[in-house]
Amino acid sequence: MSAMEKQSPETFVRFSPLQRLLHVAVMIGFTGLAVTGFSLKFSDQWWASGFAWLVGGAAHLAWLHRFFAVITYGCVVVHIIWLFYFKLVLKGSITGPQSLFPRVQDIRDMFQHMGYFFGKRRTPRFNRFTYWEKFDYLALFLGMNTMGLTGLFLWFPEFFSTLLPGYFINLAQVLHLYEAILAVALKFVVHLISTHLRPETFPVDKTIFTGKTTREKMMHEHPGELDSL
Repeated sequence: MSAMEKQSPETFVRFSPLQRLLHVAVMIGFTGLAVTGFSLKFSDQWWASGFAWLVGGAAHLAWLHRFFAVITYGCVVVHIIWLFYFKLVLKGSITGPQSLFPRVQDIRDMFQHMGYFFGKRRTPRFNRFTYWEKFDYLALFLGMNTMGLTGLFLWFPEFFSTLLPGYFINLAQVLHLYEAILAVALKFVVHLISTHLRPETFPVDKTIFTGKTTREKMMHEHPGELDSL
């Protein structure tokens, strides 16, 4: 084997240890919320009653749901604190080309990408995050706040009934359910397909777990970021 063949591919750090830790915590918290939440809502179904029996009854199921809610929203709070630290202490830009926040360029990239699907244009030179990754991020970030607020109404209905009319509790219950359905569909269908089940990453994209990516992968998926490096 030649020296060229033995040489390992050049790698770049794409995600920090904190980002990887938060991702694992959100995975655990979100999955736990989905399983326990739907088991509580559809308690008359055999699978829900079976799972409730497995964890020790409906009371334990409700406790687990709140436990996973604290884990998940705790990650949101840590992320918000990090954003302030990144902006105020590290003097970073949360609206620049490397940011997860949307920019006008993302709209251009989206239309150019649609043109690529029809063979009319070239693939956009995506930067650190693509437009669908930013949508994925904002959907979780904003959705978790909606779920958190309505979840608090359902967790402490007596307290909130002293501040607002009682029908707000019913409204929170409806919003909590449909937001949960949207979130689960987005994460377990759209996110898994667009991130892990693509031919070039199947069966799993390890970058979020290892924190590293290769030059070849970055050149293919995020050439704009590679240019900036």
